[in-house]
Amino acid sequence: MNTKKLEFLKSMAKGLVSVFGQRCEVVIHDFQDMAKSVVHVEGDVTNRSIGAPITDLVFRIVQEFGNDAPDKAGYKNTTSDGRQLKCATFFVRDDEDNLEGCLCINFDISDFMYVSNAFSDLTFLKTDHEGETPVERYAQSFSDTMESIIDNTVAGAGKPPSMMDKSQKMTIIRNLEQQGVFMIKGSVNYLAKVFGASRYTIYNYLKEIREG
Repeated sequence: MNTKKLEFLKSMAKGLVSVFGQRCEVVIHDFQDMAKSVVHVEGDVTNRSIGAPITDLVFRIVQEFGNDAPDKAGYKNTTSDGRQLKCATFFVRDDEDNLEGCLCINFDISDFMYVSNAFSDLTFLKTDHEGETPVERYAQSFSDTMESIIDNTVAGAGKPPSMMDKSQKMTIIRNLEQQGVFMIKGSVNYLAKVFGASRYTIYNYLKEIREG
């Protein structure tokens, strides 16, 4: 991301926070290094700083859609200390429409939730996916992002790994491979721990999938 574009995004971030106040945070990511993608933070809602990694949600979207990654607005999330957020992620592209980064807005609506029943017509409190569980983890390291993706994928199978047969585990590994998880250092060791298997077993499964 060039300096001129980054400075423009920083100005936009500063403007948004000045309008919405201390409950608003704007984070700018540069995709040149996903492990240290945060290049600017305006406000302080998720306790992140420059050099923090990409979130698991954005990583999954980029791996699935590539340069066609769609913006995601109005989704619900929760911080590690339980605060409720309304969020939006907008992707930034170069002149050839290649992804360069993204701008993420996190707005803390926790205080408003206490009075939302009395003021149910305040539509700005509602998210596009009301009632859904949080979809994004604000990791402090790239390994946290990787672990979150693996945990969510395994949980989505609907049964503990100890009750899965080989084909079910292969399905999970194939899914993780498609998401690009195994490009992240430590992913094989972490999945082996989750599966209660050796890292060599995971490598063998991966080999079968890649050769197949």
